[in-house]
Amino acid sequence: MGVRGAAAAAVVALLGLVPATASSAPPGVATELREARAPAAELRQTDAVALPGGVVVYRFRQEVSGVPVIGGEAVVNDARGAPPALALDKTWPGVETPPSARIARRAAIAIGSRSSGVRLLRGRISASLMIAPANREALVWRVAIPSDRPLADLEVLVDAGSGEVVRTRDLLRDFRKGHAQLYDPNPVVEHGGFRRLRSDYGDRDTRLLTRLRVPAVLRHIENGQRCLRGRWVHAERGPNRKETCKRGLRWNGVTRSDNRFEALMAYYHIDRAQRYIQSLGFSDATQNGINDRSQVAIADALTFPRDNSFYSPTTRKIEYGFGGVDDAEDADVILHEYGHAMQDSEAPTFMFGTGLQPGSLAEGSADYWAAAMSSRSLGGGTSNQDDVCIFDWDATSYFSFPPAGEFGDRYCGRRADYPKTVTQAKQDPACQFPDGPQGLDIHCIGMVWSSALWDLRTTIGDDPGGESVIDRDLLASQFTYTASESFADAANALITADRDLYPDGGTGQGQHEAAISAEMHARKLLP
Repeated sequence: MGVRGAAAAAVVALLGLVPATASSAPPGVATELREARAPAAELRQTDAVALPGGVVVYRFRQEVSGVPVIGGEAVVNDARGAPPALALDKTWPGVETPPSARIARRAAIAIGSRSSGVRLLRGRISASLMIAPANREALVWRVAIPSDRPLADLEVLVDAGSGEVVRTRDLLRDFRKGHAQLYDPNPVVEHGGFRRLRSDYGDRDTRLLTRLRVPAVLRHIENGQRCLRGRWVHAERGPNRKETCKRGLRWNGVTRSDNRFEALMAYYHIDRAQRYIQSLGFSDATQNGINDRSQVAIADALTFPRDNSFYSPTTRKIEYGFGGVDDAEDADVILHEYGHAMQDSEAPTFMFGTGLQPGSLAEGSADYWAAAMSSRSLGGGTSNQDDVCIFDWDATSYFSFPPAGEFGDRYCGRRADYPKTVTQAKQDPACQFPDGPQGLDIHCIGMVWSSALWDLRTTIGDDPGGESVIDRDLLASQFTYTASESFADAANALITADRDLYPDGGTGQGQHEAAISAEMHARKLLP
């Protein structure tokens, strides 16, 4: 079996091979389910997904008297070396047993068919009883209609008592493409330096900034609408979260002086990142767990000009600032924040960790992700100099690290080729920050981690399938992160991921384990 096939095999557990109820789940998982809002007796296990690195994700569906509750789900992560954790609780408390259905299945199908206006089917209509807790706990028939004319997968909820149609939705995920001219990754890279790009020019167009745009295809835009709402990202703009819409989905004439430009940038680069994740073998078909949802990204989001962007684990939204260079004009910033969203979806507790090491790992991994995606920019024309200089367009508006001239015609917010060990970084004056943990800046210390990963990416290269070994290892390893993650934990997780994804015969080691271990020891990330 190839590497990608091995990864896929490790990710999927067949539904029929998992325990049927919460009580028959592993003891620690069953105990953790007691924290859910719904009683544990109402939770039936529907899936168990084994992820690279030894994490098992258990998914449970809420049922009352054997009838599923719409939207009632709970997810427990069981990580190696840590107690199981309730990662998601969307269950409903106090759901009562519904009365018997007065409307028969056949009648419900007839009602749903008449209300839908379907002219031609492409499959058999089905119906099943469910409880709709948002509708006063009504018992409903969920009628599923595979329609050919019009093309749709219709879900019609019919009240099992009155026969009233409660809701109709089209579940068919058909997608359209949009078109724009954008920066990939940013003007400094495309221009080969910051000459004539040292200023934001008050967000105005210049002949050079307009010329540096490149054609970009906006994929996975949901069918039936004409805005930046898609399978993997929903891009909005401004503090009032305006939609960006255009009939025909062609924004080729939009330039960077138009605030729609930043929303287009956010959409394009986040969708591109998710497509790359799936190309590494973390397939959508297996619910890859790496932010495989429509990520809300708000360009020019803040109510005042502030040069800052962030991912919020509380709201699960990304917000990009517009002080100096608008942050969403630089793909490095877009992808760094998406890196945090990926971390949150893979290991939700990790984002709530405090302290120098969890914080530095979070920032370093996000910087690395921006560098890795820079190397994959449109046309593949970037150099190592372009990739390791993080935020090279955004940084022209505030500072350089190191000062321009030390690394060519560049200003960098941070670097992914920082040469120091973690011990040396703690003594670096540039990393001192009185308000940070241990008086240090987690972004600066994080450069040790991002640079170690970048060194490994460069020296190890791609696997026989043409995919980056370290990119795959890193994504797999992050599923095991915890709130108290240390440098050593993360280094060992990377080694474990390599053993899972690239086993070296019967040795029990990974094919790249020696190189990973040597780099982590050299950087003092492993004791």
